[in-house]
Amino acid sequence: MVVTHLVNWLSPLKERVTTVTGELGCFVADTLTADLTFYQNGTEEMAWDRVAAFRGVSEGNMTRYAIPKPEPLMTELSNFAAAVRGEEHSLVTMEDGLATVRVAEALRESAATGRTVEVAASPRTPEVAL
Repeated sequence: MVVTHLVNWLSPLKERVTTVTGELGCFVADTLTADLTFYQNGTEEMAWDRVAAFRGVSEGNMTRYAIPKPEPLMTELSNFAAAVRGEEHSLVTMEDGLATVRVAEALRESAATGRTVEVAASPRTPEVAL
């Protein structure tokens, strides 16, 4: 599995895209537009060898998932207000942030050494191997 994350706020073209590529295809999450699309590897062989060599796997079906697209600032403020009132909310905790940093560090170590790196589970996060 290969994951790439592109964030660009300096150019006139705003981009916030995460791509997860696996054996069956790839998911593309555009967090700027809240779009999630799956591009499936195709099963049809290319008839034209030069194009096949250039393009890699053949193109398959594309599925764009219908997901809610709430206004981000309203969502953030609503969750903050709910947290202040002691109600159920979806705020990221310090523990969640620490777990994310641990996974990022493990990814870097795995990439540098070529080995699998175990990430210890926290109470809210399952154990993962990278």
